[in-house]
Amino acid sequence: MNKKSKYLILQLDIESGTQWGNAKTINPIRNIFIPSVKEYCKKYKYDYSLIKEINNEARYGNFDFLDTKEKHYSFERYFHFNKGYDYTIYIDNDVYVFPDAQPLPEFKGLRNVREPEGNSAKKFREVNNLDSSYGYYNSGVTFCDNPTAKKLSNYMISRLDKKNRPKAKNTDNMMLNEFIIENKDIFEEMGSEWNYMPFLPNVKKIKKPNFFHFVGVTGKGIINSLIDKNVNIENFLTWSREIK
Repeated sequence: MNKKSKYLILQLDIESGTQWGNAKTINPIRNIFIPSVKEYCKKYKYDYSLIKEINNEARYGNFDFLDTKEKHYSFERYFHFNKGYDYTIYIDNDVYVFPDAQPLPEFKGLRNVREPEGNSAKKFREVNNLDSSYGYYNSGVTFCDNPTAKKLSNYMISRLDKKNRPKAKNTDNMMLNEFIIENKDIFEEMGSEWNYMPFLPNVKKIKKPNFFHFVGVTGKGIINSLIDKNVNIENFLTWSREIK
């Protein structure tokens, strides 16, 4: 890849195309969500990389680190963070970027959006002896500057090599939050407009998100329901921004 931008946006589309969905969700992901990210990159002249294969499958192909093979697909992102860009942004493939989304900011360190309060946050705080004010952050949109991208990539791959699994839930999302605990000095919470998760419980509604994330089982269910009812997903997304 010949670098043209300070920014690299990474996404994954390995085998089934998503880590949480089923066959019904693949078409929207490939025909609507991923293209929306590509258009965003084209608009602002960001470099873009869509990863379609497992790195070093001969070494890691037994998929015995995280809970499922599909979760290893999600982990694949960390083999591609250290590419020398000023900024590396990872975006899950179940994220839609609106045509009028703001350009990416300049920043330092690591940035993620806090998930609304839920079971994962409670488990995370319990096993790490944290008080109730401590946030739990979603890895589906991750912003890194250059030094942080290298550090995060090395940290994750080292844990994979050592089979150093997360404490509460065996997911890369939990691992990212453990990284944040150890690196509080380089972390800053990001506004929810960059990873809006309206289908999670206890979410605070916002008017004009940049990135709309169909996160989790509920998000999958919403997509499937829209397909079953022959509802145009892009029309639904436009309509959703009009609801306070």
